[in-house]
Amino acid sequence: MVTSVRFLLFVLIVTLLPAKAFALSIDQMRIGVHPDKGRLVLDLSEPSQFRVFLLADPYRIVIDLPNFEWHGGQVAKASRSAITRVRHGALGQGYSRLVFDLKSPVTIQSAFALPRDRTSANRLVIDFTSSSDSRFRQELTRMHGNLNMPGAPPMMAAAPPPVEEPSPFKTIITETTKTKITPATTITPAPVLQAPTPPPSGKKPVIVIDAGHGGQDPGARGTNGVNEKVVTLALAKELKKQLDATGMYKVFLTRDDDRFIVLKERVAIARRQGADLFLSLHADSIERPAVRGASFYTLSDKASDAQSAKLAARENKADLIAGIDLSTEDQDVANILVDLTMRDTMNQSKFFSGKLKNSFTGSDISLLEKPQRSAGFAVLKAPDIPSVLLESGFMSNKNDAGQLNSPEHRKKLAGAISRAIDGYFEQVRKNQRS
Repeated sequence: MVTSVRFLLFVLIVTLLPAKAFALSIDQMRIGVHPDKGRLVLDLSEPSQFRVFLLADPYRIVIDLPNFEWHGGQVAKASRSAITRVRHGALGQGYSRLVFDLKSPVTIQSAFALPRDRTSANRLVIDFTSSSDSRFRQELTRMHGNLNMPGAPPMMAAAPPPVEEPSPFKTIITETTKTKITPATTITPAPVLQAPTPPPSGKKPVIVIDAGHGGQDPGARGTNGVNEKVVTLALAKELKKQLDATGMYKVFLTRDDDRFIVLKERVAIARRQGADLFLSLHADSIERPAVRGASFYTLSDKASDAQSAKLAARENKADLIAGIDLSTEDQDVANILVDLTMRDTMNQSKFFSGKLKNSFTGSDISLLEKPQRSAGFAVLKAPDIPSVLLESGFMSNKNDAGQLNSPEHRKKLAGAISRAIDGYFEQVRKNQRS
């Protein structure tokens, strides 16, 4: 009898205890509009893996997380945001989903986690911009984040997104308000270093073209008043046009408009696209206005000459314009540089640099003395993608600045680059056959 009473008492106590809460909770969510983008910020109770992607028909942004409790209450939406409604619900098997309904298509610029500090909670930040329908649909197979969900496509997999969210989801957004997020500090995304999967045999090589500078970073100012960011974007578009016309490559631009992209994100874009070759386009400036000509830079932990060292230091400071300090990354890069994979990639980069030199010489394009150079450019530090930075001329030289602003000359430059790319991948195919 005593045993039965004790057992019943135990069952009663267990029944009355509250169910165990999920380890993760979303404590606050903010949706805001900046001049150049929209931003979602989730305050999390603890660091968490995540994945973010797009769904179509209708347009949606989706965030998957481990099961969480919602402590954010009703969410006020920015008046000019593309987001019309926010819902959340359980997916099962330990995962939950947030769904952001959109009134128009967007492109996700970046998605990254930030650890707790003295003034802020653990955060998940998603930046997005307005987009065309065609661009939106091109992004449907792209995923951001590091959450592996059993039975669903892995991060960055070129596969359809997972199944639709269960219904009904709980809606957690209020009517439109005047809410706007004002950034107090600049947030630096930390890219996930995950080696891209090599393309299957017979697939088109993937080329990522990076137009240097952009947005609040104009780059060098030409003697004709034209900024470097303008000519690099125009050259990038012309090069993509010529490469697309061959039908031999898949070509992506890190930017196709006047926007600022941090140096690490440029590299991250190349990795996400599974790039087989990365080319960053620039136009140099120097205090000696008579100096002119193109040059080709590959990565090295030691600059080939003093001028290259100064140039790399100047280009690497581009992120400082947006308040991002690169000085803390040097040790990580030093560790990567000793890796054999990195050394092999650097050798391939030098080979491509040689192809560029030969092609430019054959096209009668002015070259800098000793045009093949090396330095520690931050934008070339993908450890597994052959990468070259092309200084297409000098904005400080009247002739070069005028030519770089000329569509005819940019076509000539793009043609020379295209032939160098053809020569590079011809050798790659020969190596694969041998």
